[in-house]
Amino acid sequence: MEFLSSGPKMVFVSLADDSKRHVKEVLIMCENLKQKGFEVKCDMMESLFTEQNINVNEWLDQCFKRACFVIFCISPKYYKHIRAENTLEAHPSDNRFHTRYIFDRARSEFIENNNMNRRFLPVLFRNSSASYSHIPEFLRSTIRYVFPDSFGHLTEFMQQSWEMQQ
Repeated sequence: MEFLSSGPKMVFVSLADDSKRHVKEVLIMCENLKQKGFEVKCDMMESLFTEQNINVNEWLDQCFKRACFVIFCISPKYYKHIRAENTLEAHPSDNRFHTRYIFDRARSEFIENNNMNRRFLPVLFRNSSASYSHIPEFLRSTIRYVFPDSFGHLTEFMQQSWEMQQ
């Protein structure tokens, strides 16, 4: 699967709502990405789904497909969501569902691409108590970033990769 080669530099962000502190850090990262010229969509936009009567799965699919990059905000709760034994327990409007759904889509794309990662970026957050062991196995061979410490490297990589596709 090729990622978007023209149009806006869209980034899709997937996370679990570990704590207010973690969500705040993710939102700061998203705002910083916007300031760097990226369009940012996030799988935690429940208010959007209910206010505008949007089909969650269609919206997630559209954002996932359009994104130049998918950032996985790694945290202990994120890891718990993707490791859940019974994915049927999550209600479609529940963040656990969004997290697992995007994880499954990314892992399938990774396998379809012969285990080559072209657009998935794991980001750890300094204050979330996440570690390397919380990164999904298929992303462990990928460069990992820590926000805010390596944010400059992350955006530089994303910008250069996007420009190479133009």
